[in-house]
Amino acid sequence: MTAVPIPGYLVASTPAGASTPCPAIGFDDAGAAAAPVTTYTRCGFTVTATTSNWTVWTGYGHPAPFIGFMSAAGATTTGEIRVTAAAGKFTFQSVDVYSSTTPIPYLITGIADSATVFTLQRTQPNTFGNFATISNPNAGAQIDTLVIQLSNPAAACCPNPTGLDNIVVK
Repeated sequence: MTAVPIPGYLVASTPAGASTPCPAIGFDDAGAAAAPVTTYTRCGFTVTATTSNWTVWTGYGHPAPFIGFMSAAGATTTGEIRVTAAAGKFTFQSVDVYSSTTPIPYLITGIADSATVFTLQRTQPNTFGNFATISNPNAGAQIDTLVIQLSNPAAACCPNPTGLDNIVVK
């Protein structure tokens, strides 16, 4: 499937060795609905789920599909992914995050040569079932590994999905 640039999003440069520009890393061909996510490769980048709770959500996204995970009612669950490039270093521009009913605590770490280059740790206010873009104020920093960790603090009343889409790297 050919990726189509998303209006309003930066187009990622192609890592060395890849042949065409790549829009944001979306999850268009990540698998069937509810399929577990372990690794996903797109445009010379590999997304690896370092926690086992990530699944493909085909009915929603920015645009659909996206990858996400659930928390049971009253529980807090954490999901983590790592992004690496097939060749060379890259920069991280932004990621879209989602939660149905709660704020989204996140920790995003850029690493180069095993040293932390930047850390973004905040809580995205409630998106009320929409996606919100987290932009990197250190977008020019060269990294070789990006770690994105999302927490999903479900309310006592009900389970809650949380996830991400459109990882913009170049």
